[in-house]
Amino acid sequence: MNKLLSIPSLSFYCCCLFFTKISYGAQSNIDSVETDIETIEIVNSHEFNSVNYQVLHREDLITSAQTLSDALKNINGIQIRQISGLGNPVSISIRGSSGKQVQMYIDGQLVNDSQFGGFDLNQIPTDQIESIEISKSQALGTGSTPIGGVIRVNTYNPSENKKKIALSIGSFGYKEVNFLSNNAFKKHSLAFGGNYLVSDNDYNYLVPQSFINPSESINEPLRNNKFEKLSLFINDNVQLDQHQLRFNLQYNKQDKALANYQNNSPENSSTLESDQIRYSIQHYWLADINSFGDINFEGIEINYSGETKDELYLERPNEDRIKTSDYKNTKQQISIKPNINWSTLSFTPFVDISRQNFSSFSTQNGEAIQCNGISSCDVEAAQTQINFGARIEWKSDSYPISSYILGNQLREKNANSALNAIDSQKETKNTHYSTQELGINYGTGNLNTSVNFSNGIRTPTLFELFGDRGSFKGNGNLLPEEANTITLGLQYQVKQFNLSSSLYRQDLENSIVAIFNSSGVGSYTNVGGALLNGFELQGNISLLDNLSLSMQVSLIDSDTSSPFIAFDNKKLPGIYHQQYSASLLYKIKPNWQIKINSNLDKELYFNRNNQFQSTNSNLGSGNPADRSLTNIALNWQTPKYNASLSFNNVFNEKYQDLANRPAQGKSIQLKFSIEDL
Repeated sequence: MNKLLSIPSLSFYCCCLFFTKISYGAQSNIDSVETDIETIEIVNSHEFNSVNYQVLHREDLITSAQTLSDALKNINGIQIRQISGLGNPVSISIRGSSGKQVQMYIDGQLVNDSQFGGFDLNQIPTDQIESIEISKSQALGTGSTPIGGVIRVNTYNPSENKKKIALSIGSFGYKEVNFLSNNAFKKHSLAFGGNYLVSDNDYNYLVPQSFINPSESINEPLRNNKFEKLSLFINDNVQLDQHQLRFNLQYNKQDKALANYQNNSPENSSTLESDQIRYSIQHYWLADINSFGDINFEGIEINYSGETKDELYLERPNEDRIKTSDYKNTKQQISIKPNINWSTLSFTPFVDISRQNFSSFSTQNGEAIQCNGISSCDVEAAQTQINFGARIEWKSDSYPISSYILGNQLREKNANSALNAIDSQKETKNTHYSTQELGINYGTGNLNTSVNFSNGIRTPTLFELFGDRGSFKGNGNLLPEEANTITLGLQYQVKQFNLSSSLYRQDLENSIVAIFNSSGVGSYTNVGGALLNGFELQGNISLLDNLSLSMQVSLIDSDTSSPFIAFDNKKLPGIYHQQYSASLLYKIKPNWQIKINSNLDKELYFNRNNQFQSTNSNLGSGNPADRSLTNIALNWQTPKYNASLSFNNVFNEKYQDLANRPAQGKSIQLKFSIEDL
């Protein structure tokens, strides 16, 4: 097993050469003319329909969304958690979940970090995205069932000749340039592109303790908050008879200056720099082989992917103190999914093997930090996961009913070793878990109903299991977070009106929370759970030929349970329990349209005991925070040119974000793009 997981980089380069040879061969023998390419559809490959599943296509993103999080925040039931300003940490909550309880995939590769459990939501620029699939409370196709849901990003994969360049400018020194080129042939397409983004992020901020006078709070531009990012990608797609081969390569480099939110010190020059390479090779074989009567072997999907990421954290609050921390992450993954059909049944067994490695190296003023059991220790950690199971789908020939069942078994092996320590012992933990899903769908004409049951988990991260061997201790006895969820959904659609709604109930157990003792030493422990009851409603109606209205409602009622009295019978922190939104789209002329979107978010608690409230709340002491946001976007589009002007947060310049810090307030962005240069 380890031999398979430690495939050397040579195999990657061999695969690159293989694809390069195919590419040059296709280009030398086929004229570069625009023709239709037979491609195997990847998006929404399973037939089961549910209100828990939604797809955003490319045309929904590139004209209006500045980032991936901008696109997702308009999905009903999704909340974006971000410390204000580009480049700062971004996580996602689906129906009240934590960011760790959401799985994120890029071209089939799970990108959640095994050490800390999170992921960078804005890894890929929107111009490099083909589609986004969102699944709430359930797995997407196959794999382990999550508690929150799944976000799957499919990168740009066109089938026609196209060249495009896009330029954007905006508030707070925002500048962005995107370019992409695609060459389509009879059986082959090659796309490449890039993105460069820079922003000063110097919005006004209410500094609690001014650097000049610590006894005063001053509203001033935020210092040392600049963000710069470069992203490059190559997608190579080859169609050979019944085989589709796809190769993806992406490189990201970003530098983020880290502001001091407490005193906005001009001496502070802390930064976080990262370099990341991700690659994947996907092989789809449509076999369509008849065997054993009615049993058909439809084909097989094989994915191999890898990722290398190097992060350098430089803590430099002043010239006399410099601390560096270098974090390295590597990941390799391979999955195999054959598909077999028998009459009205579709059977997809699968196996997915992945291995992640993490290491850290820290210095204080140029000297290596010794592991003494008090300060944080440098560590090496590794996680091996094997997921295997099957998805079975059934669709009746006689009645408008379909169903599916998904079962997954997870085998996990974890290890951690402290560096720069005397007589350090390697710690390990081997575990196994299982998840299950069941869905039933009934649709007649314009009406579709569904019911879904899921049992999802979130396994402890390596940091939660082993800590840092210093001031933060590990807990090898942690149980995985587990949730049982039931969802009832309804969809109704006629020519000019569609309505979707869902009711869900989730019982969460074994919540993993950090606990600190009186000496400041922390560790993670299972502290209890929570019961969530939720309701989502969305309606879209065409009022006139050139006027449409969309409305959304998301309500969550949460009640926590804990052996700690201060955290028992409380509301879940970090989420808005009430969300209302309305969007109006008006087509002024065939090429002109204006969209107004307004949101009202209410009942946000910032911590588990529900005591600490927003410093910007006008509701008075003892009340949760709320906010109202209104965005206006004007768009002009022709077959070749596109221009959009966005006014964000028009009326409410000051509000608290989900990190309990003032957000950046009003902003303006202008984007202009040219296609088919």
